[in-house]
Amino acid sequence: MQKLKNKLLGTLTLAAIGDAMGSVTENLPFDKIREDFGGPVTTFLKPGKTAFALGNEPAQVTDDFSQLFLVCKEALDNEGVISTNTVKKAILEWSDMPQYFNRFAGPTTRSAVAMYKDPNHTMKPLEGAVTVDYASKATNGAAMKVAPAGMFHPDDIDNAIKTSVIITKVTHDNSLAISGSAAVAAATAVSYRDDVTFDDLIDAGFYGASVGLAIGKKESHYVAGPGVIERMELAMTIADGSGTKNQKLEKLSSVVGSGLHISEAVPCAFGLMKLNSGNPLQAVIDAVNIGYDTDTVATIVGSMVGALAVSNSQIEEMLDQIEAANGFDIRGLATDIATSIERKNVPVS
Repeated sequence: MQKLKNKLLGTLTLAAIGDAMGSVTENLPFDKIREDFGGPVTTFLKPGKTAFALGNEPAQVTDDFSQLFLVCKEALDNEGVISTNTVKKAILEWSDMPQYFNRFAGPTTRSAVAMYKDPNHTMKPLEGAVTVDYASKATNGAAMKVAPAGMFHPDDIDNAIKTSVIITKVTHDNSLAISGSAAVAAATAVSYRDDVTFDDLIDAGFYGASVGLAIGKKESHYVAGPGVIERMELAMTIADGSGTKNQKLEKLSSVVGSGLHISEAVPCAFGLMKLNSGNPLQAVIDAVNIGYDTDTVATIVGSMVGALAVSNSQIEEMLDQIEAANGFDIRGLATDIATSIERKNVPVS
């Protein structure tokens, strides 16, 4: 159990580090980050006026990790099972936290919350706008909180993918979002395997994206947009191509993209993983400095590679800062998840 607990703690810690550190660089272009901060950001800073997190203190998280955290808590309350109702409860609880919802909720999540809070479960279009199913937008809000699908199914890739579909459909009910979230969940599940490598995580991600897309086409809104798998392939081509690491990072940012669309954020995260094979914390730091939706991309990267991180004084100190700044018992949560998995006698290699 101790080994699993440590890996789960790594997942939670690096996801939280990515969110808190990335909240400072969010919305800034790749080169502007380096210009404004005198180089890449590698520590917790107070967000400035360009960030949605303006008003946060250093090491405070945003919507990304706070939703992931609450999904885990609700799953524990449901005996370790992630159901549609579990995810709805977590999202509705989160929507009642003004420090998160009022400042960070995206249009897709806001629409989903409005739907679930409406007794008739009917969508309400924006005043003066054409009626649109906003919940079918292919944004990255499900991928940022999908790590629990892998955490509660360690080294069980198919059940992690199935659970990722449950999580995704609550707020982002469309084929592309399911494809991207399944990729992240699959990689996260495989990260708990012994002697796993970043390439193993990437292979799992491609498998998850393919299976997720097939499920999404059958069971969800089949939407237009660039494919997650095709963009992941493009990210691998860039990572394996010529040029310095910094040039490849800039190309990931400008060609694959690192924005709100699921087909940018998730492929970019896998590209960052490829460029940092064997160095989980650096992969997260590079995500923090990739530009645009940095907190989300960094949370996704941290979710996938955190179990491979070897705890050291730097990571422990960062975790202390995050727990103190947010009032979260992340260490306790990792222990509780490991205990829940052990009770269900889930085998982990």
